[in-house]
Amino acid sequence: MDRTTLLGICLLVIVITAGIAASGATNIQTTVTKPTGDTIEKMQKVQDEATARKNQPGGYPSPSTGGKYHTRLVLLGTTGGVTWYPGTDRASSSSALVVGDTLYIIDLGQGSTSRLSEAFNPGHPLVGQEMGSTSTFLEKARALFFSHLHQDHIADYPSLLLIGPGAGLGTRTDPATGVVSIVPLVVIGPADRGMCEIDRSHYLDRGGTIVYTDSADPALVTPTPGTRLMTSLIWQAYAQTINDMTLDNAYRDFTKLVEVREIGGTGPGDISFPVPEVDLANGTTCAPMDPFEVYRDENVVVTAALVDHHQVFPTFAYRFDTDDGSVVFSGDTGPDTRGNLQKLGEGADILVHEVIDRAWIDQRMGFPDEDTPAYALKTHLLTSHTTIDMVGSVARDCRVDTLVLNHIVPGNTPTSHLLQAQHNFTGRLIIGEDLMEIGVGKPSW
Repeated sequence: MDRTTLLGICLLVIVITAGIAASGATNIQTTVTKPTGDTIEKMQKVQDEATARKNQPGGYPSPSTGGKYHTRLVLLGTTGGVTWYPGTDRASSSSALVVGDTLYIIDLGQGSTSRLSEAFNPGHPLVGQEMGSTSTFLEKARALFFSHLHQDHIADYPSLLLIGPGAGLGTRTDPATGVVSIVPLVVIGPADRGMCEIDRSHYLDRGGTIVYTDSADPALVTPTPGTRLMTSLIWQAYAQTINDMTLDNAYRDFTKLVEVREIGGTGPGDISFPVPEVDLANGTTCAPMDPFEVYRDENVVVTAALVDHHQVFPTFAYRFDTDDGSVVFSGDTGPDTRGNLQKLGEGADILVHEVIDRAWIDQRMGFPDEDTPAYALKTHLLTSHTTIDMVGSVARDCRVDTLVLNHIVPGNTPTSHLLQAQHNFTGRLIIGEDLMEIGVGKPSW
């Protein structure tokens, strides 16, 4: 299925929901009413057909083929949570923004590096490639951004660090001479925040253990390592195989292939972060703030702002501004970011926003008594994520053209539930699927 067909399917979903006819180049401005049972059934069929085509040979087109857009959003993993959901093959949260042939990666949840290879590592040994040839597709990756350090956003980071060196990570090949140079992948993420969450689940009362890092340097002993220390600890954990690869297999120095820049850190190249007052005990982890710049090159300017992931501080949303348009990634957040996401997302072309199914939470958790572990978990799910029925209002207030649902929890949420995201939003709604590609701006040819 080519990109035109895919965009047509997404448009059809919107047209049926709104009950109007519109072209794919226009923003739909109409009052959206609650879908009827027949409408939901039709929309479910459209989404199911799109998913079925994706899973067939020749489904969604490979982003690596270039397409009609200079800047493209590619969804690599579209679910979230610390589990694998039955009946779905969605990988966990990860996206790539492609500007020309340069990749910018946002988060790396479980399963996402395989999706990264599927999307950007094309070819077959019998078609256009030498039998047994290897790949250098990661030479195109310029920077990686972590919204926060939960497993479903970082679980495949070790895979990138360990397997990536065999696919061009942190290197560039001179097309004229063939000489390979080290040009580190820039990795941007939170610094050590210095304190654990409040124990609302009574974990310690139940004999739980707080995990600390281990080091001869007391400054590196912490229960909340940031992005730089996390990276170093991955190398330490896999020291044997890394040393095997460098000493026996002629691999380059793994530790030189990435350059970590921490938001709020104090190391070389770290990013100044206007840290607001934080009060975990009273849930103050997302004080109002203005967006601040975290990265810039010839293709993009990236700004960030705090969002509200409850006790998980800091959690960042990112905005990527390109010559073709702008894309905002919400990170994990409840709907109330004290206006931070609205400031960051103002007028963006695309908002990629997480959602969680309220019906699933109620079914799974019921209505537990206060001051119990189950109550703590349900409170976390409802306050640190955005329910499907709330996300449309967030997109409306950000004044974006397109809302893309991502980090869908659970990963097997029925399409009929996800379509509730159109409530209070008159723009284009896209239900994210792994390997889906969405053009940014106008087609380039």
